[in-house]
Amino acid sequence: MNAGWRIGSVFVPSFVAVFVAIRATSSQVHTAGLVLAGLWILMACTLWIRYRQARRAGDSFTSQAGVHQLDILSSTGRTTAWSAVIFLAAAQLTGWASLSVLGVLGLGLVCVAITWTALVAGGDLPWRRATIVRTISPDVGIEGEPLTEKLKLEGVKIPAAMRMFASGRPLRFGLTTRYAVGSEGSEAALELESDLGPAPRGEHTAPPIALWLGDVLGLTRTAPVHTGEATFAVMPRLAKVENVRELLGDGRDDMKSRDAVKMPTEGSFRIREYAPGDDTRRIHWVRSLQAGNLVVRLPDEIPPADPSVRIVLDNHFAGTDQLSCRAPAELLDVMIRVWLGIGKALADTGTRVTLVTGIEKGGSFTRCERPLHGRGSAEAAKFGARVAWQPTVRLDKLLDRTQTRQIVVSCRPRGDGAKTDNPNVQWVVVPHNDWTSREAWPERSFPILLPFAAGSAENRFGRRRAEQARLVATWQDRMLFSQLCAIDWKSFSGAYVARPSSHHPGAGNVMLQVIP
Repeated sequence: MNAGWRIGSVFVPSFVAVFVAIRATSSQVHTAGLVLAGLWILMACTLWIRYRQARRAGDSFTSQAGVHQLDILSSTGRTTAWSAVIFLAAAQLTGWASLSVLGVLGLGLVCVAITWTALVAGGDLPWRRATIVRTISPDVGIEGEPLTEKLKLEGVKIPAAMRMFASGRPLRFGLTTRYAVGSEGSEAALELESDLGPAPRGEHTAPPIALWLGDVLGLTRTAPVHTGEATFAVMPRLAKVENVRELLGDGRDDMKSRDAVKMPTEGSFRIREYAPGDDTRRIHWVRSLQAGNLVVRLPDEIPPADPSVRIVLDNHFAGTDQLSCRAPAELLDVMIRVWLGIGKALADTGTRVTLVTGIEKGGSFTRCERPLHGRGSAEAAKFGARVAWQPTVRLDKLLDRTQTRQIVVSCRPRGDGAKTDNPNVQWVVVPHNDWTSREAWPERSFPILLPFAAGSAENRFGRRRAEQARLVATWQDRMLFSQLCAIDWKSFSGAYVARPSSHHPGAGNVMLQVIP
């Protein structure tokens, strides 16, 4: 709502009501008009003093401009003030004195509430000695574990007939936390807690929480104080991926050996002088006696070294920050679990694994590689927590130009010049339909039926209409994301698809299946 309209609702209704009441023919209403005039003058003087103090102080602990000291009425207070004016006008037109009583009483309460709030809670007086500490526990957690928000308050001054309110949303798609403390908790040491639900993967920075004071009738509220920014990290939960060995090919590359290169005059008994560390079982004793030195036979085959695999996560996706649905975040979390699960399964068998993806460094995104060892799950989890959708590093920049075997974990259509015809590149597709949840469908709203408990602020028509618009926008973004992730399965023929495991349903395990 426009700030000018909100500030106008502080002064205009009372001024109009005083003008109507003084001109009334009834002596009682005329006297009440004089009383309202006195209350209005006292209210206006108090607000003017707070306005001048805020202008002189400039930016203070509350970080509020002087005009914010005038924006003191809540939506309930504005409704009460304008309703009182309507009652007084109706009383003058109809001659019904009871309506004028309601109007005078309503405006009197609004003026008294504004004056009291401006006197005892205006400016930075309630927060001058306050210590506010907000933490998210645990500060380093694992995906899916419960998160808890803790708000520690000390020295907050809560005057009589006032309450302190606090509200914040630590996670983008998380719950909104709300707190309320009465005047009995004034200047006391308090610790408030709220459950945030399951922890989402990533490195998070919770925006500051908003704190303000309001009267017990809900007519007024002070300008909010924003403080308590918190940072925490959530490591990805590693998933068990089945049929990972199939990614190395039917011949099991790690079980192959290469023939030794032979010259035309060489036979099967190639020899050389013995060197410390050689296997003594390869000593050729006859040739050693003839040569006078120990000589050993060389094998006809070169034993295989540990196979090397680069596992590439395709996290190139522009515009996900503008989408209001949960699907992009859920899909990326699953891709990271598949990415790390494949790497860990191969590393446990002796394969040299390198994790590759695009990571933000110094304000820009670049290709980043990390080796994954059999016992390096903790370092890999920290690496996975930093991954986010990025618009800069395309898949062709993540792939290596050598003949190293590479496994690409992607959710998008195949193409974009990403060496799709390279036989050393294997694909694992993560379909969004199998891993993302459906958004809440906008329910039909009826003006008479209230979706929340009576008296709840969420029942207001404006908030209900805004919530309906938000849900509609979420569904539109969900359909757009589905179109961007549409997979042409024919182009992925012979690759693998990651689906929920049928052997352990609900456990988050992954099964790799060949795409026909």
